[in-house]
Amino acid sequence: MNLYLIRHADAGDPKQWQGDDADRPLSDLGRRQARALGEAFRRLGLTVGAVVTSPYVRTRQTAEEFLADGPAGVATLDSYLLTPGGLRRRRLSKEVAEPKADHVAVVGHNPELSAYLAWLIGAEEEAAAMEKGGAALVTFDNRPRKGAGRLAWVITPDWYMPAAE
Repeated sequence: MNLYLIRHADAGDPKQWQGDDADRPLSDLGRRQARALGEAFRRLGLTVGAVVTSPYVRTRQTAEEFLADGPAGVATLDSYLLTPGGLRRRRLSKEVAEPKADHVAVVGHNPELSAYLAWLIGAEEEAAAMEKGGAALVTFDNRPRKGAGRLAWVITPDWYMPAAE
């Protein structure tokens, strides 16, 4: 299984947002980041059969932009285990394996997403910090579980965004 961990793209300064944090949307930059990440995946021939996302607006929007212009019919599932404070690593691993897809993307928040990445690869949490709009590929012989993953790569928006942006 290939598991793509994607931290939601830029959502602006949370101090400038007046509403509930769960409703905070992506900024224009964040929308461009998420779309560019999806375009980079397609250029490299990387496919996703399912997406598991936090129900927060900015993670859903990241997934939508990431999938835009890609193949139709990608299953998208919400998981409260990806919300801030909601991480339960073993339960999340079961959820991401449920779609029975060989290539699954998980879109979430920090510090939970970085903690999950570290748990999957058997690393210290500080060693697995993910940037907004960043992505990582963790591969497994079978299903995701503690320490069983192999970190293939980690990318940041600097890698996949055109220099002019």
